[in-house]
Amino acid sequence: MILEFKVDELSVQGAWLKTLYDLIDELNCKAQTFMEEKYNTNRNCFAPVRVVKIFGSNSMLSWLKLRMERYNHFIDSLNYQGTFAASFIDEEDT
Repeated sequence: MILEFKVDELSVQGAWLKTLYDLIDELNCKAQTFMEEKYNTNRNCFAPVRVVKIFGSNSMLSWLKLRMERYNHFIDSLNYQGTFAASFIDEEDT
């Protein structure tokens, strides 16, 4: 199974990304990271979007997604909400 995060670099704090990468290492999952440019309608400009694809078992990836959603909720309660999207990709389709 693959879990994919698309992270808007302009609105997500560096601590969120560090937490994500720390959890990936802790769970011994494999990750691929690459950058895309996407038009940001809020700022009327092109902004970098970091795409992180994480490979692992269903249970590990479900736990990781839950932890990152809880962490995002915690950060949101203290600050502003970062923009990211996470989706599962079935290996059979790729």
